[in-house]
Amino acid sequence: MSLTDAQFEQYQRDGYVVVEDALDAETVDRVTRRLRAYTHGDRAVEGFQSQIEPAVERGEIEVEHTGDAVRKFEGLGMVETDDVFRSVAHDATITDTAAELLGPNLKLLRSAAMFKPPAVGSEKGFHQDAAYYPIQPMDHVTVWIALDEATTENGCMNVVPGAHTDGLLGHEAADYDTDIVIAEDDVDRSDAVAVPMEPGDALFAHCLVPHFTAPNTTDQWRRALIVSYMDARSRFTTPAEDRPDWVDSVHIRGEEFPGCV
Repeated sequence: MSLTDAQFEQYQRDGYVVVEDALDAETVDRVTRRLRAYTHGDRAVEGFQSQIEPAVERGEIEVEHTGDAVRKFEGLGMVETDDVFRSVAHDATITDTAAELLGPNLKLLRSAAMFKPPAVGSEKGFHQDAAYYPIQPMDHVTVWIALDEATTENGCMNVVPGAHTDGLLGHEAADYDTDIVIAEDDVDRSDAVAVPMEPGDALFAHCLVPHFTAPNTTDQWRRALIVSYMDARSRFTTPAEDRPDWVDSVHIRGEEFPGCV
């Protein structure tokens, strides 16, 4: 599968593009069932991190099952230890599209699952993904894959078209240390557009596009899988000992280059 000229142009102009049906229904079901095995089954979370909704941790909201309060899974260990997540990271449609945007030599920078449980999933404020990753150049691509229908009511993505050309904005800690958001005066929520998606659709977003997701106010789950790619010629801009725990890479396709990621 290739991007059309119009899709490629949109990505360059707006900083994002949606590829519909990037994953087929069978794959979406397989990923969703695997996530459920971790959150509500007996599959142990090993090799990556799990985070609970802060309001639940603080005792402000009660849930019947801990799995109903999971906010996210995070870590490259998801693709290193789990064959289901690994298959998505290497999926031909996903990686071919990333290669069109970045070039043929790809490394995986991030793997995550984002949950918004019914009536519990909270907002993720305006931020740029580049703020979390000390790499140059700042052009890595975040692929946000809907596993459920993503709507304005349950917390679909909202992006600011074209704002990736403004560079990296100032960020500050919000609810917890690693929940960083753009300073309130630096972004206008009215500039954002909602991006509703169907299960299997994939949003390819430039790492400098400001975006947020609203709370889930419905009785339906809103789950998404994230895989982020960078050009294998990219470089980390801080020494290994100073990098956050989540900053690393996994080879996906093409060549690797000495001294690069």
